[in-house]
Amino acid sequence: MARILLVDDEESVLRTVGMLFRSEGHEVVPVRESEIAAEMLKSSEEFDLLLTDIRMAPIDGMEIIRLARKVRPDMNIVVISAYCSEKTVKQAMALGCTTYVKKPFKTDEVLSAVRYALEKSGASPSQ
Repeated sequence: MARILLVDDEESVLRTVGMLFRSEGHEVVPVRESEIAAEMLKSSEEFDLLLTDIRMAPIDGMEIIRLARKVRPDMNIVVISAYCSEKTVKQAMALGCTTYVKKPFKTDEVLSAVRYALEKSGASPSQ
């Protein structure tokens, strides 16, 4: 079981993705406000994976990725965003993102991306 920090400004994404990974046996910490997510990353709270959107305010997903790399250099990161242009994907990968999923997404795409990231980190991908 992994502990996933899920950051997205869309309540429906938090609800849907949260339910999906809870049904897989993971603990999901959904956060709608990016500034709260930034504080959580800086805290001593344990997370196995960061799953984040890109377009958010006041702190965008790229900044969340930069912060995660700075304070948790070994954490794997999955981007889930409607704004996955080639430039955005390259930028996210250069910052240390493990993989990405474009919105709208299929359930199996998100599951595969997170399983890949968790396996890469050595965390348990499912129950």
